[in-house]
This record gives sequence, structure tokens and C-alpha cells, in this order.
Amino acid sequence: MKKLLLLVFTTISISTFSQEINKGRFYTATVYATFALNPDYVPFDKDDGESLLEPSAIFIRNGLGYHFTEKLVASVNFGIDFHTRLGIQSLPAYFNLRYNISSNDDDLFFINTSVGKLWKPSSNFDRGDYYSGGIGWQISGEKKLNTLIRLDYHRKKIEGMNDGNLDSISLGLGMTLF
Repeated sequence: MKKLLLLVFTTISISTFSQEINKGRFYTATVYATFALNPDYVPFDKDDGESLLEPSAIFIRNGLGYHFTEKLVASVNFGIDFHTRLGIQSLPAYFNLRYNISSNDDDLFFINTSVGKLWKPSSNFDRGDYYSGGIGWQISGEKKLNTLIRLDYHRKKIEGMNDGNLDSISLGLGMTLF
């Protein structure tokens, strides 16, 4: 009986420690860049000196989250957005839900969605609602640090804006720390 219990305990211990699935709390930070078509660009003009795309917005995001299962991750995030072309600044605070579609070794491919509010602590910022969704790739790194590459669609419903919505697609580079 003692040998059987020792064998069961050893098997459970080995299988538990051989799986390096990061569960529990984590910190995340991401920087996004959004590009827009350059209105000064002239196609097929070699002397133009202009590029087709130019940066139009920068988003900086931070958050705290929790891995509930291998597939389900949730986080609360805060950030600051600078839409340089339009002269708009916003402070989004939002809840993010991520679902890991598949994993390759320790790398994860995921989809995510977010919903939240745009806060207005001063007249420099705009108030409204925030929504986003996208896809991403989490690349496993050394120890507890992972790299994130994301492609997200953002929608800001800004109060008092003529068009009502500010939509953008952005490319993000970030990290998670467990």
C-alpha cells in the first residue's frame, strides 16, 4: 500500500511540475501604434518624398489580470491614448476578456474583447465609451516574462463628437509578467 501511495504521489508531482502553464495573477503593458493614409502622398511619384502611411495615434496600456484556466484570461486595464492627427486625448479604463485559441509549445494564439469607459479628469480629455476586439500572439520568454504582438480594432464613442465614433486598427507590442 505504501509503495502504491508513493507511486501515485510521485506521478502526480511529476505531471504537475512538468506543465508550465502560467496560471494566476499577472501584469501586462502594451504600446499600440495606429497608422493612417498620408493625404500628401502621391502614388508613383518618385520625387514625392512622402510615405503612404503615417502615424496617427499612440496608445499606452497597463493592466492587472488573472489566468482562470488554460484558455480563459481576464484583466482590468487603464491607459492613455493620443490621437495626434485629431488632437484628441483619452483615458480608457476597461475590462478585457481573452480566449486562448491554440498553443504551440509555450506560445499562445488568442482572441480578445474589451469594454469600458473613457474618463475625463480634466478638459484635456474626452468622455465616452470604449470597445475593442482583436487577435494576438503571446510568445513565451525567459522565466515569467512573455512578449505580446497584437492587432486590435478600437472604437471610442466620444461625447460631443460630430461623427460619434472614433474607429482605429492598431498594431501593439507588449509584455506580460507573471
